[in-house]
Amino acid sequence: MFLTLIVLLSHAQQPSCYDEERNALIHFNQSFKIDCDKVRSPYSDLILHPKTLSWGSNGTNCCSWEGVECDMLTGRVIGLNLSSSCLYGSIHSNNTLFQLVHLQELDLHYNNFTFSPIPNAIGIFSELKILNLRSSFFQGQIPLEFSLLSKLSFLDLSYNVGGNDPLLVKLLKLKNPNLRSLVKNLTSLDTLFINYVDIGYELGDVLANLTSLRVLGLGNCGLYGPIPSSLGKLTKLNALNLKENDFIGTIPSSIQNLTQLFFVRLPSNQISGPIPSWFGNLTKLTYMNFDFNHLSGSFPPSLFQLNRLETLSLQGNDLTGTLQLDSFLKLRNIMIIDLSHNKISLHVEETKKGSPNTTLSNLKYLSLASCNLSKFPEFIAHQTNLHLLDLAYNSLFGQIPQNLMNSSIHSLEGIYLSNNLITGFHNHTTILPWSSLYLLELQDNLFRGQLPIPPSSVIHYDVSNNILSGEIPSVICNLSSILVLDLSNNNLSGDFPLCSGSGISDSLLVLNLRNNSFHGTVPLQCQHESELRMADFSNNHFQGKLQRPLTTCMNLEYLDFSFNQLNDVFPTWLGSFPRLKVILMRENKFHGVIGKPQNTTSEFQMLQIIDMSRNYFIGPLPYEYMFSWNSMKDFKMSNLTYMKAWENITFNSNAIGQAVTGYDYSTTIVMKSVATHYGKIPINLAVIDLSSNNFSGQIPKIIGSLKALYSLNLSNNALSGHIPPSLGTLTELESLDLSQNQLSGKIPRQLVELKFLQMFDVSYNNLTGIIPQGNQFHTFENNSFEGNQGLCGEPLSKKCEALLPPSAFNKDIASESAIELDWKFILAGLVSGFAIGVSLGEIVIPRTRLAWLVYISRTRLREMIIRN
Repeated sequence: MFLTLIVLLSHAQQPSCYDEERNALIHFNQSFKIDCDKVRSPYSDLILHPKTLSWGSNGTNCCSWEGVECDMLTGRVIGLNLSSSCLYGSIHSNNTLFQLVHLQELDLHYNNFTFSPIPNAIGIFSELKILNLRSSFFQGQIPLEFSLLSKLSFLDLSYNVGGNDPLLVKLLKLKNPNLRSLVKNLTSLDTLFINYVDIGYELGDVLANLTSLRVLGLGNCGLYGPIPSSLGKLTKLNALNLKENDFIGTIPSSIQNLTQLFFVRLPSNQISGPIPSWFGNLTKLTYMNFDFNHLSGSFPPSLFQLNRLETLSLQGNDLTGTLQLDSFLKLRNIMIIDLSHNKISLHVEETKKGSPNTTLSNLKYLSLASCNLSKFPEFIAHQTNLHLLDLAYNSLFGQIPQNLMNSSIHSLEGIYLSNNLITGFHNHTTILPWSSLYLLELQDNLFRGQLPIPPSSVIHYDVSNNILSGEIPSVICNLSSILVLDLSNNNLSGDFPLCSGSGISDSLLVLNLRNNSFHGTVPLQCQHESELRMADFSNNHFQGKLQRPLTTCMNLEYLDFSFNQLNDVFPTWLGSFPRLKVILMRENKFHGVIGKPQNTTSEFQMLQIIDMSRNYFIGPLPYEYMFSWNSMKDFKMSNLTYMKAWENITFNSNAIGQAVTGYDYSTTIVMKSVATHYGKIPINLAVIDLSSNNFSGQIPKIIGSLKALYSLNLSNNALSGHIPPSLGTLTELESLDLSQNQLSGKIPRQLVELKFLQMFDVSYNNLTGIIPQGNQFHTFENNSFEGNQGLCGEPLSKKCEALLPPSAFNKDIASESAIELDWKFILAGLVSGFAIGVSLGEIVIPRTRLAWLVYISRTRLREMIIRN
């Protein structure tokens, strides 16, 4: 009894830490800043807690400090868990952390170590059993010293990545040493996560000796070749993740030896062949994900034996055959079913609601997109706990039945019914149920009549490309949480409701009213702290003047009011919108001279695309605005990404994590009278279209500073003067249209340097001289140059004379010279020289050649003056 009490008291007492270890922890903490923003930015949903802020406040015994664990007998620090602690700074081998040589657990995941390499000193922790460096911004080669950590049972180096999803850059690599070198001594490993580490070779039998392994994560590691059959030797394996690699071939039969497997994830590879029927024997399976491969053949009935299965996801394969939808009722624990985008034909039987076992009480996510459905499955009507339903890209026809509208009425959060033949809701219902709904996609159907109004919880509502008509009811202002409202390509009419207070305009990110019959004033509203990023009012009947919003649209990036009847001067107040990237005002009745900007350095700094074509503007081109078009001045190389209203927005869900993916901006660019539609706008695209107005004067040289320009269209104006040679510096230019103006002089030779130029049109001007040759110019046809009486050379049929007439040279001399010289003395010298030549050799020099020599002499003299 007495001895037992002594033992209990010894365990209750907190051990005292060693001074040298306390000092090591203090200096370790002092080597970092605490900056939660630097950690949170890539992981916006992280819950952060800077544990080290409390160190010292709890006394000098470091064993009592948060995140520190000491051995109860020796007092040595054996555990350090500083995950999600907002540590910001580099870590090196001389850091005092490596004085804690008794560590058995080190967890530093979700911090920011500023792209520093993992220190070689990591090998000093010979007692380490748990090491977690996940998502901590380490970079570079994983050191060989990891192989010294022979007692490791848990290792996580995953998701040390940079960039924006989905273009994540793998920061860590296992090249030299490679994966084989890393794991050869780590035979005690139970868990290995190295997702998003750049390995980049065939896996082979590298892992065959890790027979204690229970969890293996090798997602997005650049692995290729067949899935190794040696994985079948890892008979203790519970979870296998090989997602997003380049594995090929069939699923090896040795996998059937993994009888303890409950999680298998193989999406986004190149795996082919059928789904093996022996998967039905892996009875512990709860999760199967084979999305986006090349699996073929029919759906194996043996999978219906997996009564523990919770997730079955097979989307984006080539599965064929007919499948009875009610067969899934055998999977009593199923939560997620995704068969979308295969070649399966789902057979739907009528099921009586009162019959037993018609409800899967756990089913929350059902995606049957592109499954050849022609009628709404009765199966769905019996499900009471659905959170997401996806029936898009089928052939569903007619009205949405009442029993479906009553299904999961309080739980449904996302409904995807786009790309069908649906004409409306049961009894033409316009006020929809589903009180928890976030996402409603009805686009590309045959909905007609009045606009259905979703519940106020909706954040994304897309009903574009239907046949809806009539006016918008004012109840739409109740959508106080909405982020995206897309009503484009219908026949809706009347004035769009102007919501105020806490109405629709407060939350809205995207408002798309394109191609309807709305009239009245443009309903551009930006309330206090408005998040509006895209507003598209094009192809309607809006008229009158643009009304300036009461509050500056601080976040607006895309604004389109093309193809309306707006009658106003240029809205200079748009320059106060600091993030504006795209302005489209094509084909209206805008008029007058475009005045000077109030501030030539700060207005329209982010502008990349401007289309003011087919209006009634007069006066000079708005060159003073161009000084501040900074986004057009610098072409930034990047991976192919697109302009979006946002990347992803996550929201709370009772089912699974859901997100609204970014809304893509789109536009149409006219080149040589041919309209090219961009369903997605490349993030580097820069376009100026000022065509079909009545602009006059010269083309400003400042355009040559807009180095990122892809397309420049100044056609069908009254521009005069010469084509500025500075346009030859627009090295990204693919389309240049200067046709139907009054331009004169030569085509600058510098334009030949535009190696990406695919469309070039200077027709119907007053240009003269030889058409330059070389690079892209040999691809342009006759119609690019026609209507210029003074042009000659290919591709025109008009040949150039060997020498040009003196009038042409005199005109060029007068226009290009910046130095006034008394040419009488030069001509006198030339004439006297020629007289001597004539007297000696009876040489006859034509008048045109004399002019040529005058031109050459002047050019050389000018070069001498410049050089000196």
